Amino acid sequence: MSNILQIERISHSFGGHRAVDEVSFTVEQGAITSLIGPNGAGKTTVFNLICGILATESGDMRFRGDSIHGLAPFRVARRGIGRTFQDPRVFPEMSVLDNMMVGMRQRGESPLWALWRGERVNREWRAVRERAEATLDAVGLLARVHDKARDLSFGEQRFLSIARSLMASPHLVMMDEPTVGLDQAALAKLTGLMNTLVAGQGATLLVIEHNMDVVMSISKKIVLLVGGKVVASDTPEEIRKHRNMVEAYLGRKHVAAGV
Repeated sequence: MSNILQIERISHSFGGHRAVDEVSFTVEQGAITSLIGPNGAGKTTVFNLICGILATESGDMRFRGDSIHGLAPFRVARRGIGRTFQDPRVFPEMSVLDNMMVGMRQRGESPLWALWRGERVNREWRAVRERAEATLDAVGLLARVHDKARDLSFGEQRFLSIARSLMASPHLVMMDEPTVGLDQAALAKLTGLMNTLVAGQGATLLVIEHNMDVVMSISKKIVLLVGGKVVASDTPEEIRKHRNMVEAYLGRKHVAAGV
C-alpha cells in the first residue's frame, strides 16, 4: 500500500530545548502506525506539528501527496485529518448527539440561504444525524444519545471524542493516548473498534500509545522516538528486538544484561 503521510526531517524547539529533531517517518494507508517513546520524547509535539498547532522550523510534511507545511489547523482538518487528544475534550453541557453534530457545517452559510433551500437542508441534516447515530452505535453510545456529555463516565467520554473525530470521514485519524483511563473491558472494546476501522472501513490510524501490549497487537509499524529523534521504525516483531527499544523503556542495565 502507499503512504498517506510523509514526515520529512521536521524540527521544533521550545526555547533552547530541541523537542523534535529532524524527525522523519511515513504512515501507510489503511494500517495502524504507532508512535511510541518515553515521556518527553516529543510524541505529542509531533502531533501538534502535523495538525498545524505548532510551526515546524524545518522539513516538510506531505499528506496524500500534497504539502501541509504551514497550514492552519482548520485547513489541515479540511484536508482530511482527524484527531483525538489525551483528555476527551467533550462539550459537557451539550447532549451526546449535539457533540457529534457540532462542526458538521452545511453548505449554506447564512440562515436565509438555508431557509431558501428548504427540504435539501432537511435532507442533509437527516443524513448527518443518521451518520451520528450509526457512529455512536458502533462505539456503544447510542442509548446515551440524549444524555448530557457531562453525565458520561470518563471512558464513555473517550469513546464519544473518538466517535466525533470520525464524523467527517477523515482519511487519517490521529489518536493521542486513547487507552488512558480505560478499564480492561473498555480497552478490549477500543482495540476492537480500531481494528474494525482499519480492516472493515479502510481507515488509517496514527496512534501515540504507552500500553505496549496494545501497541504490539494492533500496529503494522512502530516508530520509536527518544529525545526528539527517531531511533527505530519497523514492524512490531523487529521493534521488540531493537536495542534502543529496550534501553528507552527499561534502562541500560537491562540491555547490558542481555534482555
